[in-house]
Amino acid sequence: MPEVSILPPDGSLIDVDTTFLPLAQMRQITRVTAVGESAIEGTVRLGPDHWVWAQHFPDDPVFPGTLIIEAAGQLVALWAWEQGARGRPRLVRTGAQFHNPVGRWSPGLVLAGAMRRRKHLYFGTVRVASEGTQVATVEAVLVVLPPAG
Repeated sequence: MPEVSILPPDGSLIDVDTTFLPLAQMRQITRVTAVGESAIEGTVRLGPDHWVWAQHFPDDPVFPGTLIIEAAGQLVALWAWEQGARGRPRLVRTGAQFHNPVGRWSPGLVLAGAMRRRKHLYFGTVRVASEGTQVATVEAVLVVLPPAG
C-alpha cells in the first residue's frame, strides 16, 4: 500500500468514536491501523465473547457475511472522513465474494482497502482476512449525504 502512515503503538489513526460511524453493536471497525491517499486498513475485534456468537447460529457460530460487508462499508466511510467528507454516509452499492468462514476461534478481522474517489462517490475494494487467511473481498460504493437539518 503506497503512501501509508503507520499506527502509533497505542491507538487508532482515526478516532472512530468522533466520526459518523454507527454506535454500539453496529460499530464494526475497532481501529484504523493505516491510512493513505488511496488506501486504508482497519481491524474488527472479535474473540470468543463477541456478541454475535450467541445470536448467529449459536450451535454452529459463524460471523455473518452482512457484518463483514458492513465493516467494509465502514472502512470506506472512514476513508471518506479522512478525505474531509462530513454528513450521512450511505452505501449505495456493494458486492462480495466470501472465501472462508469466520468462527468463534477468530480474534478479529483485518481489512485492507484500495480506495478512490470520483466527485461525491467513494469506491473501495476491501480485502478481509482473519489470522492471515483471506475470508472475503468486498466492493463498496459510498455516498456522503449532507448533514441532516
